[in-house]
Amino acid sequence: MTHPRLPRNTRTKPVRLGYAIEKADKLELERIAAKGGVSAAVFVELMIRNLPLTAEGLPEWMPTSSNEELPISPD
Repeated sequence: MTHPRLPRNTRTKPVRLGYAIEKADKLELERIAAKGGVSAAVFVELMIRNLPLTAEGLPEWMPTSSNEELPISPD
């Protein structure tokens, strides 16, 4: 299913994201975007612009102390 895209030349300095993520997470991102009627790229932009941040500039859900860690294995 295709979703509305931004008009051509809307972005002033577009770049492609080159991050490797789990396939299931990519599919979930696309599912959520589709449910909202936008492309995955527009969804990521909206998510970044509306992410609630702490006073330190981190997402509210991200641990801030060194003894709290996210359950992600470093490469």
